Amino acid sequence: MDELLLRLATPEQLDGRLTAHMTNHAAHIEDDFALLEAMLSDGGLQSALYRPGPYWEAAARAAAREIKAHGLSDFRGISNLIGLGYTDSVLIDWRKQLRNGGPAKKVFGWVTNNVFPLNKIYQNQVNLTKNHFFQTILLTEEVLKSSTRTGYLLSKYKMPYSLLGGCVAKAKIKDEEIAVHCLNLLSQHDYAARFVDFGKIKTVFEIGGGFGANIQLLLANYGTIRKVIYLDIPPNLYVGTQYLKAFFGSAVIDYREIKRRRSLGFASDSELEILCIAPWQIELFEDEVDLLINSASFVEMPKSVVQNYADKAVGRFRTQGTAIVLSSYAGFDLSTTFHPDELPAFFGARNDFIKLRVENLLRPLHKDFVYISPGKFGGLSIFPEAAAPVAS
Repeated sequence: MDELLLRLATPEQLDGRLTAHMTNHAAHIEDDFALLEAMLSDGGLQSALYRPGPYWEAAARAAAREIKAHGLSDFRGISNLIGLGYTDSVLIDWRKQLRNGGPAKKVFGWVTNNVFPLNKIYQNQVNLTKNHFFQTILLTEEVLKSSTRTGYLLSKYKMPYSLLGGCVAKAKIKDEEIAVHCLNLLSQHDYAARFVDFGKIKTVFEIGGGFGANIQLLLANYGTIRKVIYLDIPPNLYVGTQYLKAFFGSAVIDYREIKRRRSLGFASDSELEILCIAPWQIELFEDEVDLLINSASFVEMPKSVVQNYADKAVGRFRTQGTAIVLSSYAGFDLSTTFHPDELPAFFGARNDFIKLRVENLLRPLHKDFVYISPGKFGGLSIFPEAAAPVAS
């Protein structure tokens, strides 16, 4: 540990290294504010089933304002609040929260940014917190590099470019910088892959797809997956759509295009197709899917909303053979969410759910929840001990 501390960089070196965006990479995320306005405007006309619930309502409004003010180039960084709650962005300066509050909060924010000596006191604390964060990231890197689990994951799976959007929560492993969040997504996927044969999956439906990283990882590792439907609330849907466009271009069909259609389904070909839909557009989708995924967001929705999604998935899509993978984080707050053990009950016709408690790569004492219904894609694989699921 002493040797490691001696090798830790100065704040200036850390800032330069950890906020680098790797501009030599071809992927570039574009802003399309007309697309954002279209989905936000239509979203305000929907029923409660298809609007953000209490958990996300205020955050969604704040994120929309942040996107319009700052664009998407740094949505996973430390400069704005766009990705709070569903990406790996980092809030270091609490004063940023004040700019999306009421008049009193905005006045207090202006004072703490501009009036001496409060502005100096706050800025000094921000600089100190920033330095602590960057030092923690370097320590995280050392832990991940020495972990047999990390080596196993990176030898078994492909890790596509994972830093787009200004990601700062990253680690350099074997001369490649990767997002810690994406590595953890791979770890969680690996547990599910013990019970679901992903090599046979051709069509995927992800509800609450975050900023699109999970879809990106699946497409990088399974060439059989050619058809994807990605659903999220605006403005998260906008962020994920633009993120996926940066990698998959015209294969991404956005809300503006889908709005022109009277029904939704996949093209009958083998070309890659990613349909990015708002919650209310699920009513138009009439195709079948091999895999249904939700990561963490179901427990943050009103139960009536979750039940509606489950009814649509199990009923209209004729998905009794569909594999279902649901997950949730540990340390949830029952005053704002419900217990993840309730998740399988929403899919009442499915009685084959397997419950796992799996280790988060960096929080081994906080075991996440994973619920798997393999459907017709079941089949155990032999995994090394490092990858074995943790019993519930």
